[in-house]
Amino acid sequence: MPSASTFHELSPDLMIERAKEIVPLIRDQAYEAERNRNISEEIINLIREQGFFRLLQPKRFGGLEYDLTTVVRCCLEWSAVDASTAWVAGLAIVHQWLIGLFPIECQEDIWDDQPDAITFGSYAPSGTCEKVNNGIKVSGRWSYASGCCHGNWALLGTLLPPEDDDGSPRPGFIIVPRCHYSIDQIWDPMGLAATGSHDVICEDVFVPEHRHVTFAQLASGNAPGYQAHQSRLYRYPLLSLVAYSISTPAIGCLQGALQCFVAQTRSKETRGAVMGGGAKMAEYQSVQMRLGTAAGALKAAKAMLFEQLEESRLAVLEQGKTLTLKERLDNRLTQAYIINLALQGVDALWGAAGGAEVQKTQYLQRAWRDVHAISHHVSFNWDALTSMYGQHLFGLEPQGQY
Repeated sequence: MPSASTFHELSPDLMIERAKEIVPLIRDQAYEAERNRNISEEIINLIREQGFFRLLQPKRFGGLEYDLTTVVRCCLEWSAVDASTAWVAGLAIVHQWLIGLFPIECQEDIWDDQPDAITFGSYAPSGTCEKVNNGIKVSGRWSYASGCCHGNWALLGTLLPPEDDDGSPRPGFIIVPRCHYSIDQIWDPMGLAATGSHDVICEDVFVPEHRHVTFAQLASGNAPGYQAHQSRLYRYPLLSLVAYSISTPAIGCLQGALQCFVAQTRSKETRGAVMGGGAKMAEYQSVQMRLGTAAGALKAAKAMLFEQLEESRLAVLEQGKTLTLKERLDNRLTQAYIINLALQGVDALWGAAGGAEVQKTQYLQRAWRDVHAISHHVSFNWDALTSMYGQHLFGLEPQGQY
């Protein structure tokens, strides 16, 4: 394993080049990963060894503290050949940032003895949470814990006990070591199959006081970890950073589908009675229009994504601001709309795909299934997010997560 000092010799541009170098292996393993409902330890270990899990990790623990744009560019490379790999790797990367918002004692628990430890989990508040001496005791089942088979720790959403007898439960996160939870491997979906998003189960697990944090703290721009590190990177609100790791792969699906479609269709000829035989697919205007539609959707999605990332980067990292309500909602709208654009593009291509593309070994059908699976994630519910943005424009209190 390379030393922490070795990682600090890296640059964002070099990390993006390293991300490209891993692409052939990810492509080669994508079909088998889907069959196994899990990406391989080989890929996880390679991503670890190349320093990608250090991108947003605090420097105090050997991390690089680079910006979110570097992470997104790496994930785009991977998701253009397999969205599941980008989804799992992206979550592991941004969870290093999220752990950096927890109390410093929690970060020491995780990284002092194992600085390359990674964390996966489930965000929706679940389970039971009881206050005990010096901490809390939790039990329950957490679903959709993507990548959990690879994690050293679990990050679990829950309702924390009230601070006083008259208070209400507080939504937040707890951190649990691998030895204190089990995994029920029930994940068997139509898309994102290789994410291994199984269930995590805890039974009467004690969680010390310093291993939890509230959603309110994570959204404040002044979480315990920021107070300890005093790095502007840890001033981002939770969803203005984390949710990009699972929306970006949708653009990668479209990018990969576009490349695949062009390569396969350029020389493809029709067969059968309906279309006639021997005609070149690339010469049909309807096929050309679908390709142009997909290309336009990809260009628009990337432009929107990187413009919004840059606006947030300037506000947080350059100016040291806490994002305003509007700026947070702009991020949430962007995260959802780029998925809508990816859907439009991939659907256009899928409508011109031939019968050979329905084979599970083909990339285009997997990209189509994966992008639709991404669009069903609760964080990107289009009706809910557009309604929330409309509420803000009308001067009403937005009802939702931002």
